[in-house]
Amino acid sequence: MNVTARKYNPGFLSPDELVATFCVRTAEYDSVVEALRECSGSANTHQMVIGPRGSGKTSLLLRVDAEVKRDSDLSARFFPIVFAEESYEVSTAGEFWLECVSRLAGQAPRRDGDVDLRRTYEELRAIQNDRTLGDRCLGVLQDFADRENKRLVLIVENLNMMFRDMGGDDAGWRLRKVLQTEPRIVLLASATSRFDQMDDPEEALYELFRVIRLQPLDTKDCATLWRTVSGQAREPQTIQALRILTGGSPRLLTIVARFGANLSFRELMDDLLNLVDDHTEYFKSHLEALPAQERRVYLALADLWKPANTREIADRARLGTSKCSAQLARLVDKGAVEVIGGTERRKLYYLTERLYNIYYLMRRAREPAPLIDALIRFMEAYYSTDQLREFGARMAREALGFDGGELEFSRIAFERLVRLPSLEPHREELLSLAPPALADAPSEFSGASPAPSVGKELLVKGMELAESGRLQDAVAAWDEVVRRFGESDASADLGLVSLALVNKGQALGGLGRSEEALRLWGEVAERFEGDNRPENLAMVANAQTNRGTLLEQLGRYEEALAVWQQVEDRFGTSDMPEWVALVIADCYQHRCADLFELNRTEEALATCDRAVDRFGESVMPGVVDAVAGILLNKGIGLVAAHRNEEALEVWDEIERRFGTSDEPGISKHVASALVGKGATLSLMNRPEEALEACNEALRRFRSSDEPYTIGAVAQSLLIKGSLLVALDRTEEGLAAWDEVVRRFEASDVPALRDTAESALRGRAEHELTEGRARTALGFLDRALPQGRAGMPNSRLRGHLIRAQAHLAEGDGEACAGDVERALSILPELKMLPREVLVALARLSAGVGLERMCDLIKSSPAGDLLLPLRTALELELGLEPRVAREVEEVAEDIRRELLSRPNGKIEQRTG
Repeated sequence: MNVTARKYNPGFLSPDELVATFCVRTAEYDSVVEALRECSGSANTHQMVIGPRGSGKTSLLLRVDAEVKRDSDLSARFFPIVFAEESYEVSTAGEFWLECVSRLAGQAPRRDGDVDLRRTYEELRAIQNDRTLGDRCLGVLQDFADRENKRLVLIVENLNMMFRDMGGDDAGWRLRKVLQTEPRIVLLASATSRFDQMDDPEEALYELFRVIRLQPLDTKDCATLWRTVSGQAREPQTIQALRILTGGSPRLLTIVARFGANLSFRELMDDLLNLVDDHTEYFKSHLEALPAQERRVYLALADLWKPANTREIADRARLGTSKCSAQLARLVDKGAVEVIGGTERRKLYYLTERLYNIYYLMRRAREPAPLIDALIRFMEAYYSTDQLREFGARMAREALGFDGGELEFSRIAFERLVRLPSLEPHREELLSLAPPALADAPSEFSGASPAPSVGKELLVKGMELAESGRLQDAVAAWDEVVRRFGESDASADLGLVSLALVNKGQALGGLGRSEEALRLWGEVAERFEGDNRPENLAMVANAQTNRGTLLEQLGRYEEALAVWQQVEDRFGTSDMPEWVALVIADCYQHRCADLFELNRTEEALATCDRAVDRFGESVMPGVVDAVAGILLNKGIGLVAAHRNEEALEVWDEIERRFGTSDEPGISKHVASALVGKGATLSLMNRPEEALEACNEALRRFRSSDEPYTIGAVAQSLLIKGSLLVALDRTEEGLAAWDEVVRRFEASDVPALRDTAESALRGRAEHELTEGRARTALGFLDRALPQGRAGMPNSRLRGHLIRAQAHLAEGDGEACAGDVERALSILPELKMLPREVLVALARLSAGVGLERMCDLIKSSPAGDLLLPLRTALELELGLEPRVAREVEEVAEDIRRELLSRPNGKIEQRTG
């Protein structure tokens, strides 16, 4: 038995477990039981439950079975006989009744003196004539019913497939005759869809059944099921997103609930593709169960990922339309495909279970399919309930540092130490303690100790060229070093060549030739594999750190993690010079940050805790700095995961551990923690406490001229301004924003300029709220200076606010221009902010629905905003043919963002 199949099959639950977990389909259950109670006299109500795979048919029928056995009145009147979910051995009418006897033999109580039903079954199996077999089996069932004085409730699943596989034209009529004339037999069946025997007046089962159709679960039922399966409640918006992605399928929602019970919304959306990947066997078995021709048609429809007609599916499957139509009919009969629109002659088909479509598109591309990925990004933004504002820029990654007194090549390590941004406050102290050989002014590129004079001259020449900005010429000089000394086995020559390679990699990175730089640093690490001489260890550490950091800058976090693992494997258990602790501590810091970037939150948090346990008691300045940085990353990660209470504990821990330090580098982390605390409390709607945290940061650091606390001061002022305006202390809030602008608008530091521009946007939004659009435009022109890139989210937000201001001034063309610029920026964002969707929906009224559709369609964000564009097209009365998931999100957008009292968005004219 497949473990995954067993895990989600209600047939393997005990009656008590089934009753305890049965939480949806309760209205349908009550209806079925009530109709069963009314069975009396010579007539019975036979019932058919219809719904696609995974819709809860099995759970519903088994819950009725459990109730018949639990309820005193029902158990006194009825005896249920439960068929297997798929009765493959039934191919004739006689075999149907033989299967009843088989199931009765296994389920009836055994009492002394009773007929041995197992022996009876074996005797009946020998009968060859089907009509005789049916009559004899029916007689056994009638005798049992009379002895027990109970009606037999036959609970039969997938009756449509059973009848499809039966031979003989009279099977249905024979069954109908029994059901209409035999009061001791009640049939409670299920089917994946309606079938010909039910719908054709000329067929035997026409109007024989009372039909209960299982519709997809609504949002309320999805919430109930999620809470029952996971033990946790989720926000309505989250449940609505999951309802759309699963199509309201109880089975698929149960899988997601088991998988994602403890994940934040963002993690759940990000990991939904991992969920599909983790359940490959579950989804794969569904596909493999289909015959080859059906599978071909099924996958063609999955590949289209939109409602499609027979011709479109046939073309994609490379089949004739008649053959394709026949296979589609079989797939509809099985409930794998549903008809969702079109006309009688041109029906539109769609896969019933939506996660199978995601599974196929993922597997076909061997990576997240672009449209699937875009939809999930959109849904993450639209349905997330914890709208995070961008929580400042991530702390700059600190480069590797060394501290030691090795004679040969240890200057490499020392130079990297003193040029670390985080160690800049210690620079003078370190230089004063260093021996003369190490105390020369540091540069971006690494120098050398004694070596062959011509090689050293070439190395120095390369460094001078690099420092003057002539990186290509520097690369040529270092190439000459490698050409002349690359084949030498002498230790000094090897070190010289490796130094040239490390510096060349640095220059290539500066020239944008990242792949060459990565390859070179890898060669250096490989060259000194197993060489534990201090000078060569420093070279390996230098090269690997450069390599890992560049991979991070390229967004290749998985590869960077592999590099940090190599560093830990090489240095982690080493009894080597003191600077090795710095290497490993810094390695942990990078690893934590990369794991957070990959949304592997639990793994990242565990790594943070492991690092603090290992290095938390160290007094080495660089290691203490790394520990504080790791804790800061932990707090940021917790906020990103919406675990705000835990984040507050981390901010307080940083202040408790390091708050009394007078080292500027450590103070930076304390200042950042106070800013983090203020921002977190603001997110938690605790404005007074948030204001207190910001004021504490300003009290302690406002007059500081240290570069690493100035940013925290700027952020504190920015958050303070927003809090005060929200608390109706408008003049104080505007004064805080004005201080940010006054101090940092002309700064040479990009992050500080970004903060000033955020303050200008805050001022502009306030002016716009007050009806002073022209004044707002003045602030926005300063917040969006020509020729400066800035943070993508900041530029995007600025253009959207300016579009609103232009609209308020009646300038539709200028408004459309800013919308167009905003749309061009949108794909640069890692997260799609919900407020952007709200702003675009509101701007649609002014720009015009058709114009907004065209702007979105022609922009780089076209796929990402497909649900919004679809909503606008529906408002225009168009009928876009898109995936059902996209259409349902679009309908939610229409209800929430585009609705007006008359049900239509109001557009400006003229």
